[in-house]
Amino acid sequence: MKILGIHGGATALQNGASAALIMEGRIVVAAEEERFVRFKEGFGHSPIRSIQACLKEAKLKISEIDLIVHAGVTHKDLHKRIELYMNHYFGSCPEIYLVDHQLAHLASAYYCSPFDEAMCVSFDGYGDEISVALAKAKGRNIQVIERRGMYESLGAFYKSITSFLGFGPLEEEYKVMGLASYGREGVELSDFLNVENDDYSLDHTYCRRYGKSFEKSNDDPNLNPRLLSRFEPWYSSKLTELLGKPRQRNESINQRHKDIAFASQKKFEEAAVTLIKRLYKKTGLRKLAIAGGCGLNCKANKVYSDLDFVDEIFVQPAASDRGLSLGSALLGSNKLEQSVPRGLQNVYLGPTYGEKEIKNALNISQTKYTHLKTPHLEAAKRLANGEIVGWFQGRSEFGPRALGNRSILADPTRANMKDLINSRVKFREEFRPFAPAVIEERCSQIFDLKSSSPFMTVAANVKEEWRNKLKAVTHVDGTARVQTVNPDQNPLFYKLIFEFRNIAGVPVVLNTSFNLMGEPI
Repeated sequence: MKILGIHGGATALQNGASAALIMEGRIVVAAEEERFVRFKEGFGHSPIRSIQACLKEAKLKISEIDLIVHAGVTHKDLHKRIELYMNHYFGSCPEIYLVDHQLAHLASAYYCSPFDEAMCVSFDGYGDEISVALAKAKGRNIQVIERRGMYESLGAFYKSITSFLGFGPLEEEYKVMGLASYGREGVELSDFLNVENDDYSLDHTYCRRYGKSFEKSNDDPNLNPRLLSRFEPWYSSKLTELLGKPRQRNESINQRHKDIAFASQKKFEEAAVTLIKRLYKKTGLRKLAIAGGCGLNCKANKVYSDLDFVDEIFVQPAASDRGLSLGSALLGSNKLEQSVPRGLQNVYLGPTYGEKEIKNALNISQTKYTHLKTPHLEAAKRLANGEIVGWFQGRSEFGPRALGNRSILADPTRANMKDLINSRVKFREEFRPFAPAVIEERCSQIFDLKSSSPFMTVAANVKEEWRNKLKAVTHVDGTARVQTVNPDQNPLFYKLIFEFRNIAGVPVVLNTSFNLMGEPI
């Protein structure tokens, strides 16, 4: 069977348009619309180019697809709209199957995990009017045991703070996470998000998009928040009364902003932990699988991983809505074939570009080039000499992290390298950290991790004796968002890091995504 999972285009605000293809019980390709339209998160886009990329990579026609699966059961016209644009762009439309938004997230986490049994959490802004789904899973079965509505959304809390601090909600929450490490105690947010008695409660009237009536805005009863632009403020005037003047986008970041970020991150972590504790009490399971946009908070993921009742954690590498196409396809596979692909070995699932296409790009841009038989050796030497290397190989990554196929690399031991990359290449805020990629067998000597971390989804403490050696990738709080690399997952990238270790004595390289700030990879 050939099952195409898709996501995107249901509303102008919907983000993460993507497509994923399962053939004969195997995930063969997954692609994100943002990479083709060059508009980060692909807001409002239907996954037209992503579908084209999946068909091209698999050498299929749309008529050969057995089933299309899309997350979203509360959009009453979605089935018809998908049918219309499939016929318009592709000439025909396979059978369509709609699945629940949160169940698709849960499927993307559990089925891609290495676990046969696990407690599973999906949490985000909201989807199908639900913001949290807690489940236990065993074998092929996922049983949802608790749901929370959109007015209890931890994603809404974090998005509102993101907007208040002058960043873009649904896109730049990671900036709040990075800024939080520079903050101090002192800001009180309990009126907004209160955590006590192993539970949390959210006063959604602090959020402009999540008022008592979903059809009304807190600040203007005539506005429909479904129609608000994502560029409008997501916090209500009530939050301004609590915290004072919000930060304007071009305003310098001061200590007060850092303290608000610190308090917000801490509150979010405390509230999320109550969910996981309650799920553990109900299931007794000690392995945890996570998806939903909140799952991209790698600082919080470290907190969950450190809980004494969590033995192992798996975070879906495309945890946000971009991963819904994959979760939908997995649910479709479970429905049609009475089986489902299990375990995600890597996320190099996107398009491939051959030597001819690369040469054409170099020639069009009039870039000088040399053909090398051992590019990993040349790259390792250049890194050791302090150069910044663009590293482009194989199939592109699915998800927001560059994992050695669409990466910018540098020497992590040079204290000035972070500022150098920001000033010469990335042009991004100075408070945001860069990530280390480490050869897997040396990871435990350098970082405090329970297990391998190939998808860069969990922060870990950098061991004290390595913090001064790895200044360019150690965050101000002594942590790093680690990627472990082994020769089975990415042989050429592994060879590069191994050769860099032979030259520089350090089995780690700085790895950041091949893009400028605000652009897709």
